Amino acid sequence: PANVGACARVVRNTGAAGLDLVAPGDFRTVECWRTAWGAHEVLEEARVFEDLAEALRGVSLAVAFTGRRRSEGPSPDDVRDAAAMVASLAPDAAAALVFGPETNGLTNDEMALCGRAATIPSDPAQPSYNLSHAVAIAAYEVRRAAPRPGDAPRALATHDQKEALLALLEEGLVAVSALPRERTASYFADWRALVHRIDLTPKELTLLEHLSRKLRQAAR
Repeated sequence: PANVGACARVVRNTGAAGLDLVAPGDFRTVECWRTAWGAHEVLEEARVFEDLAEALRGVSLAVAFTGRRRSEGPSPDDVRDAAAMVASLAPDAAAALVFGPETNGLTNDEMALCGRAATIPSDPAQPSYNLSHAVAIAAYEVRRAAPRPGDAPRALATHDQKEALLALLEEGLVAVSALPRERTASYFADWRALVHRIDLTPKELTLLEHLSRKLRQAAR
């Protein structure tokens, strides 16, 4: 609860759009309200979701913050590079900075759901930040980031649009036997991680949807 309150204060300090909480339990405690000094309305307006997928609906760019190094796949971006990506989005696009519990962070599945990952530099002797401190650093970097002169804002496919594409793609790959009909989800996990990791423009999304439908038709 103390971290939730402190994060609410960070939201107010940095001008972030709001605070979303995934399965937070009973966080409305005296300690939570005490650490949210000057930002109690952020707590009142905080949205609560049952799972991360629900919280990411409508989000064009989700960045999972982690202190772990991946054994496979691309390394996490530096927090400043992630902030620059957020700053380059179109004004009406939504971005989410995603943090896990302080005890063990985000799961691998949650990281894959976000697609993008970022890390905050730290001293190897004490690599783990307090949760609210990590939120403060990331939100501050986003606030100070600005698009470079001449850069056009990017319109990107949202999380739920990618999920709809993945449903079509899975059907198409199964139809042409590129995926097995048994244990399909486990074999499709790498495809899911790939789609969520890449930045898709609306035109690119349409192309991949068209491809997925054609795979299904070709099998027929």
